[in-house]
Amino acid sequence: MLYCEEEWKPDDITEIDARSMSDGTLRFIAIITALLTRPEGSQLVIEDVDDGLHTSRSELLVRMLREIGQKRNIDILITTHNPTLLDAFGSDIIPFVVISHRDVETGDSQLTVLEDIKKFSKLFASASLGKITASGAIERSFSHDE
Repeated sequence: MLYCEEEWKPDDITEIDARSMSDGTLRFIAIITALLTRPEGSQLVIEDVDDGLHTSRSELLVRMLREIGQKRNIDILITTHNPTLLDAFGSDIIPFVVISHRDVETGDSQLTVLEDIKKFSKLFASASLGKITASGAIERSFSHDE
């Protein structure tokens, strides 16, 4: 059984078992555990990395993914639909972002590097990655580009 200790006041430690933790907290612990136990130099794929995680924890998750990933030389591939998480990564993540979308003519799934979108410069002159994603501007650019 998994137990954690919380200390909200000095010397006032409360033991919490996993049955009392939220799904987001358990997922967060599982992700960090996976990062710490994977062999160095390996890869880790996490689908919907922030699923169940409170949006206020996006920056903490991003910081820990970066720090542990770099320290242990682990390549991390994540998926998300969360604009807050995308913005927490900052603009230095943009060269590594791949968009999954449907071909407007065939309906086939496509993967496109974000920077390869024809209207990329115009899109990012106006707002952050999270805001552009939330507004649907990326999807609209595919329907007009292809």
